[in-house]
Amino acid sequence: MNQGKISVRYAKAIFMLAKEKNILDKVYKDFKLIRETIKEASEFDLIISSPTVSSADKLNIFTKVYKDSVHEITMRFLSLLVDKNREIHLEDIARYFETIYRKENNIKQVIVTTTHPISNDIAQNISNLVATGFASTVEIKSAIKDDMIGGIILRIDNQQLDLSVKTQLQEIKKKLKSKT
Repeated sequence: MNQGKISVRYAKAIFMLAKEKNILDKVYKDFKLIRETIKEASEFDLIISSPTVSSADKLNIFTKVYKDSVHEITMRFLSLLVDKNREIHLEDIARYFETIYRKENNIKQVIVTTTHPISNDIAQNISNLVATGFASTVEIKSAIKDDMIGGIILRIDNQQLDLSVKTQLQEIKKKLKSKT
């Protein structure tokens, strides 16, 4: 089976269960925590993806890491993934679950990329503009890109507005080359 289809099916299944049990917000927070753990701790990702680590050990690790911080339904879902040998898809399942949740709740994910951290005031102003423009709730994240010269890259869901100095210089260079 296509790996993308596996992730989508499992994400939809846990989404529907969480919605039915009226714990959608909690499970959403659980999956955000799981994705952050996988992103921040590469060793964790290696262990859950490894075919040499037994299912019992993986389940034990999930229990130790998440038992006190995620909902019981999420823990049972993690157990199911291990039982079905689908834990390798966990990050994709979590990502897709978050996407479904944001769509269901009209939440726009905004990623602001700059050379330096943005202030809370700037983040709030951007959040307010996007919320008004899209008539939605906004989740804003700040990302730092060291190789940017300056400017800002604003990503709203799958749309990107690149106002970085580097991109503008590339555009100028392209225009100058086309005139010669």
